[in-house]
Amino acid sequence: MQIIHQKQKDMNKTFDAIIIGFGKAGKTLAVDMAGRGKSVAMIEQSSKMYGGTCINIGCIPTKTLVHLAKEASTMPDRSYDEKNDFYCEAIARKDGVTALLRGKNYHLLADKENIEVYDGKGSFVDGQTVRVTTAEGSFDIQSDLIVVNTGSQTVIPNIDGASDNNNVYTS
Repeated sequence: MQIIHQKQKDMNKTFDAIIIGFGKAGKTLAVDMAGRGKSVAMIEQSSKMYGGTCINIGCIPTKTLVHLAKEASTMPDRSYDEKNDFYCEAIARKDGVTALLRGKNYHLLADKENIEVYDGKGSFVDGQTVRVTTAEGSFDIQSDLIVVNTGSQTVIPNIDGASDNNNVYTS
């Protein structure tokens, strides 16, 4: 599913809330506030992370790959090429699942009247101002309520040979 971005938003606006990070908690808060008539700015630095860690690089892709690995274990007599093809199909299926959920999460917020989604990096200017830096430039938005909802990243344990091993995979 391809995500279609809305037209350029009005810059230098004031919102009831600014949320930095499009993860589960921020998404839930944004929907709740918008449902109560509040204006919300959602800032996410990567369009590949709408919905947060669980959907994109954590729970969902991991469970998808574990399920497909169990399926593959029931087919031990496959040739190397067949196993390679199955692996490529598994990765494509995982990517399809995460893209579908990422698109649904984007539209859950972006299609709401009171929520504006900004693709960019949010950084504090002061206690009520966030500078949003996008590919097109920077602008400031303001709110008395700013929520930092940034996620996580994969950590490979400090085990000799793990960090540069071609057989160590992350989602």
